[in-house]
Amino acid sequence: MNHAPQSNEHNGAPVSPEPILQMAFSFAPERVLHATLTLNVYSHIARGHHSATDIAGAAEASERGMKMLLDAAAVFGLINKQGDSYDLTPMAQTFLVRESPAYIGAMIEDPTIWNMWADLAECVKRGEGGWQVQEQHAAESFFPTLIKSLHVLGYMPAQRMTQMLALPSGAHVLDVACGSAAWSIPFVEADAQAHLTLQDYPGVLEHTKGYLTRHNVIEQCDFLPGNLREVDFGENKFDAVILGNIVHSEGPEHSQNLFSKLHYAIKLGGKIVIVDMIANDDRTGPPFALIFALNMLVATKEGGTYSIAEYTNWLQGAGFSNVETLDVGIHSPLVVATK
Repeated sequence: MNHAPQSNEHNGAPVSPEPILQMAFSFAPERVLHATLTLNVYSHIARGHHSATDIAGAAEASERGMKMLLDAAAVFGLINKQGDSYDLTPMAQTFLVRESPAYIGAMIEDPTIWNMWADLAECVKRGEGGWQVQEQHAAESFFPTLIKSLHVLGYMPAQRMTQMLALPSGAHVLDVACGSAAWSIPFVEADAQAHLTLQDYPGVLEHTKGYLTRHNVIEQCDFLPGNLREVDFGENKFDAVILGNIVHSEGPEHSQNLFSKLHYAIKLGGKIVIVDMIANDDRTGPPFALIFALNMLVATKEGGTYSIAEYTNWLQGAGFSNVETLDVGIHSPLVVATK
């Protein structure tokens, strides 16, 4: 057997291992981001600490370690460095200062997703993850933290969605697995006569009420606590139903069953709106949709990401028509169908 090293050429062209080496160390940006958030670096800088010595003191950390961390954060564009002084970039000022209303660091600080991905190879072997985020005990412990960030990320696209859908005045909207209700609150903010029904596990809905109070719309809402696979949505009740980043955790069979239940619950002419990570039909991209499919492998038993063709087939099978897409300026188009 020949054990000689393989040639570093392919069809006469040199082949480099550099992309592999970059992938092998690609954990570094996330770990730097996680550490700076855990040590509250951005808030310390916002309060006027600009030297490594002062920031380390505020964070109760070593000066040596903090200087290395700050330099790395600057390399990744999270912090501006001039001489020995560190300051916030506009992005960090807006999204990474803990006191900011647009803070998205909550889901990054939480180690749950990092820990789930550490077992990826075993999940591939089993074909499922060991931590089922859609089950009640997991959802009620994990999602209250996650939705702090998701509310910021979803609220502005939801405002654009509200304008583009142009529902009739006084519309009744159902938000399934609502979380913070980021994808439905704009409907009742735009129309004082509109009404929301918000469905989620009881422990999650207690947090939902805080967001509704903050947006001053709780008087326009009622609640449907329980498992989305088991609750009764009723018949011919809703002008629109929102599925905001929920299909990916349900998988094909449960999603199709859910579409059938929702078709029964929607009024004639009403719409179902699906927000999710959409893969192209041959599953060659977009990258985020394919990577997020692995996130569902490690976090769920049956979840994944799906294509427009798959959604169209499932929705039409449940009785919906006029399946269209809506671009609200996020990672994937929304899928909209009509009863």
